[in-house]
Amino acid sequence: MSWSGERSMKTAEALRSWLPDALQYVNPWLSSQDISAGRRGVREITNELSETNFGIICITPENQSSTWINFEAGSLAKQVDDGYVVPFLIGMKAKDLISPISQFQAVIGDSKDDVQKLLFDINDASGDLAIPRERLERAFRRSWSEFEQEVRNITAIPSEDNISDTVQRSEADMTEEILLITRQLDHRMAEIEGYALRAEGTLRRPPREIRRISEEKFIASSFAKIGWEAIRSSWEGERVVIVTQSSDVSTRLISRDFVERLAKTLGREVVVRGEDGKMMVRSNIS
Repeated sequence: MSWSGERSMKTAEALRSWLPDALQYVNPWLSSQDISAGRRGVREITNELSETNFGIICITPENQSSTWINFEAGSLAKQVDDGYVVPFLIGMKAKDLISPISQFQAVIGDSKDDVQKLLFDINDASGDLAIPRERLERAFRRSWSEFEQEVRNITAIPSEDNISDTVQRSEADMTEEILLITRQLDHRMAEIEGYALRAEGTLRRPPREIRRISEEKFIASSFAKIGWEAIRSSWEGERVVIVTQSSDVSTRLISRDFVERLAKTLGREVVVRGEDGKMMVRSNIS
């Protein structure tokens, strides 16, 4: 379950607690409660994304434009090939959704019919674990009133006190997760490509090349976010040299903090140069 902001997090926690009451075999996963102390949160989230077949995104009026929510929605959609990605709406209707979340079939959190259909969809997607619909209907009727009240209590929390990303993940964590998931998706695409190439009697792309392509995409995306363009990258042993140019009329400076985070995520020293070849900034990681 994906969330961003206080009301969204409370909704995800309520769903995590309630879903097994109706579907005993369901094992909901929520980052705020299911990552043990000392574990690497970003990697845990990435691993869970790769294994899930049903994603629920808790959407409120104040978070649907959240970068994190839209990023995780896109990641879930790419990971969940044969499953579902469902926006669970609190304090809003489906007509209020904006793109890209609006492309998914949403559930109104305080609608009994919508939530019951969500349970049916989860059950239908569960293969051999699925229980008879009559049994599920009885379990839903017994537990609905308690969950409905929780949803109403969450909806009543003033939205002005819960601006987008009130409960924030750090920028460094988000940066690392973007790279990890990009690599994971590229590996999956490479496997599919490999099947086709082997059928034609040709060799697949080597893993080192796949990783390099993922990292170059990550570098280009990271610089674009701060108004710069990564023209090219050269990989020299344990460091990467990035040649950049400004694509922003304000000519914002590239901060040392930005380069340090980039180096930490890539696991190697980063040297940034201008088009003229002069060094602009470098990380302390060597």
